[in-house]
Amino acid sequence: MPELDPLVQAQLAERRGTAAMVLVWLVAKNRSTGAPETIGFWTGDDHENFTIRGETRLYYGAGAVIDVGAVRSGVGIRKRNHRLRLPPMLAETRQALRGYEPRQARVEVHVCPMDLDSGRPLAEPFRIIKGVLEGAPETLGQEGGASFTELRIATGTRLTEGLPAYKSNAALQAVNPTDRGREYSDLGEEWRVRWGVVT
Repeated sequence: MPELDPLVQAQLAERRGTAAMVLVWLVAKNRSTGAPETIGFWTGDDHENFTIRGETRLYYGAGAVIDVGAVRSGVGIRKRNHRLRLPPMLAETRQALRGYEPRQARVEVHVCPMDLDSGRPLAEPFRIIKGVLEGAPETLGQEGGASFTELRIATGTRLTEGLPAYKSNAALQAVNPTDRGREYSDLGEEWRVRWGVVT
């Protein structure tokens, strides 16, 4: 649970309501150079700069069409999946998913509390999701229907299993010099045994 800024706590204590914006930040590779490229979207209407941990980031306005599902968190290393939707018609969305390499892109989702009177940020945005992009399928709606791009984000520790060592005689003896279980394994394919002959 993030610690809330005193200004946010004071606004909550007034019980007049709440206002918050969602910010989505992607770090993907440039397909041509391999260099990391960044791009951000938020639920506001215009482009806006936000400062997060001392870094100023430009977020493109996507309006209220960014749809973030329920965010579930917990203690542990279990992998969790999150989904959010972006409008596919934005030129910036096309750039992020077609101009850059979105596979395994780093994704951060922040929430920015807003002042109810001025509509300006009340405090620094706080992060609610951090993970990697595992897919970004596009759905084109029928006539009159909604079109969107769904970002599938995996968070938590992504455990990977390395390839097992090749079970050659040398590999086994590197672990235990007295292991002779595969001493002749490299000669096995050279043996010729005739059908029906017992050796």
